[in-house]
Amino acid sequence: MNSPVIKRLATISLIFIFFVILAGSIVRATGSGMGCPDWPQCFGYNIPPTNIETLTWRSGKAFKQGQMILLDNHFWIANSDLITAKEFSSTNWTKFDRHEYTVFNPVHTWIEFINRLLGALSGLPIFLMTLIAFIQIRKSVWNALLSGSVLFLLGFEAWLGKLVVDGNLVPNQITIHMMGSVAIVLLLLVLRARNDQYSKALPKSILRTLVLLLLAVVVQIFLGTQTRELVDIAVDHGFLNRFDIIPSIEELMPRVHRSFAWFILAIASLLFYQKRVKGLHIPGFNALIFAIALEWTVGVVLYFFGLPQLMQPLHLVLSIGILSSISYPLFLALRR
Repeated sequence: MNSPVIKRLATISLIFIFFVILAGSIVRATGSGMGCPDWPQCFGYNIPPTNIETLTWRSGKAFKQGQMILLDNHFWIANSDLITAKEFSSTNWTKFDRHEYTVFNPVHTWIEFINRLLGALSGLPIFLMTLIAFIQIRKSVWNALLSGSVLFLLGFEAWLGKLVVDGNLVPNQITIHMMGSVAIVLLLLVLRARNDQYSKALPKSILRTLVLLLLAVVVQIFLGTQTRELVDIAVDHGFLNRFDIIPSIEELMPRVHRSFAWFILAIASLLFYQKRVKGLHIPGFNALIFAIALEWTVGVVLYFFGLPQLMQPLHLVLSIGILSSISYPLFLALRR
């Protein structure tokens, strides 16, 4: 049974998740992943500091339990609420030893904080959707199962985010983190499609092409994430000139990522031909073609113009948009 409320909440949740993915990409593009060295708070604060003075120890200053200072190139955590004495005493503080990152950059801190805030806010419509789905479980068991799965994955993503921070941005965990977001998007699209009134059928040839294109885009997102990790490693090794980064990582993964884009373009061209010959209406098709064309343009700019930072978040969000534009008509057809 269709539920307009579930469909609406799934749509709202999708919008939030897209903003979370965009924010996460900006975090990576600006190198702000460690802007908050702890989790879920930021330097022990619910609202992070804006200047180094907040993290500076001095006598007669009040700190609450869990709040951090930066002293002698180390972060320290207050063991309890205290007012500092004339001399620093390590008995009142515990050295923060989850990782060795000891930099405070207020811009990075607030970029990461906004990313976390958006992630927390995205949980509100998802939680409400899951609650309503379980209240209406007799009307639709699938709505309850899918909503519960989305909520579980969101919790898993939050837990994995903590591991990423504790491990000082461990590469493989970043990739898993990204693919978890893709899984959430796909589940929300399934939920929205299940509660949509659209009922026109698509030929099997179109469906097969959509499935092939969907699988290809998922693989391409994975390849892109792996390539991005190689870029991050190159940046960490001191490549100040961004035009030197791509030549420095001429490994198999970036080459496969570039070549696979041609494969996706070929499948999209086949889908365009099939649609035109059969004179069909495919939901979101125009948005799909536009997004693929724009994605190609952004990819060319990234490759030939030294990986401009503003283009990197757009590249990722467009890939998720392409994934959504392919998935939704496919899920509508599968619902039938």
